[in-house]
Amino acid sequence: MAEHSLAIDDLDPFCNLVMGRAFWLTGDLETMLGWLERANALHPNYAQARYARAFSQTMMGDAGKGQAGTDSALALSPLDPLAYAMRSVRAFSHIVFDEPASAARWAEQAARSPGSHALIDMIAAVANSLNGDQDRAASWAANARRRDPSLTKDHFFAAFPMRQPGARQRIASALAEL
Repeated sequence: MAEHSLAIDDLDPFCNLVMGRAFWLTGDLETMLGWLERANALHPNYAQARYARAFSQTMMGDAGKGQAGTDSALALSPLDPLAYAMRSVRAFSHIVFDEPASAARWAEQAARSPGSHALIDMIAAVANSLNGDQDRAASWAANARRRDPSLTKDHFFAAFPMRQPGARQRIASALAEL
């Protein structure tokens, strides 16, 4: 469908965003990033494309660009339906930088935002675990399991393909404790 939308209008930023997000589903972050950069070039104030680009950059380990992109997306669209996702990317950026207190704060904001889902609760569980607050981590993990009992570490990393080795290891260790 993304290819079809581009065949209709390859200059539509949404079509480029959709194509980029399609590559997210395959874990091809480099190709995803190219399409999202194109979406942003076509429409510099497109908050969802900025957030998606920030996600890709953060997952690839460039958390500084990820933070800047997330902050920009939230400034452009503070009530965006994907604000929970934007805040989650900000939490991941703090995990990459090994700043667990900030990661926990952003992750909880994300999990409490409208539209968040069980995987967002798991980010809050991971961030709180990394921050040394096992009670809060266990509470968020229990909430995630209530919402989706089938969640596994594999589901988490399929949705959030963290490439930065140190961050990925910290996340894997936290997930193993939950």
